[in-house]
Amino acid sequence: MHPLLLANHLIMLAGGIDGDKRPLSGSEKWGVTLVGLGVVIAALAILVVVIMLFGKIFDQINKSQRPKSPPPAKPKPKPASTPAKPSAPVKAKPAPTVPVPDSSNSENEEEVIAVISAVVAMMSEQDGKTYRIKSVAKSRNTSLSNRSAWAMDGRRQNVKPF
Repeated sequence: MHPLLLANHLIMLAGGIDGDKRPLSGSEKWGVTLVGLGVVIAALAILVVVIMLFGKIFDQINKSQRPKSPPPAKPKPKPASTPAKPSAPVKAKPAPTVPVPDSSNSENEEEVIAVISAVVAMMSEQDGKTYRIKSVAKSRNTSLSNRSAWAMDGRRQNVKPF
């Protein structure tokens, strides 16, 4: 059955509920249709609001159930200054390659280099070895996909469940 014919029959049946069997006029049909669409859209909007409220409620429940993170570890106290015993020189290992974001602003580049230096110094302190930064250069993406780090992370998150 054609959808318009079906809609016409349904509207005629809806008009006959009160015993009036006359067919609806064109404007009455449009009125019934628009009111029906309005009711459906209002119901969907209410459902969206209810679902968003449930999401916020469950987020709050999840936040309250997360285990508290342990307090940060206190730094190790440095031993009293004693003359260092001469030992064999430690050969400096090259720091791992760190990608540098592409920026034309030299101030940003200096900040990135400072952050990289701080990380290397922290690694050096934790490992008890001496690391040295020889150079900082933009890394070349040698992967087959030639995607940015953001794109690769997005892809990794999308295929992680598989």
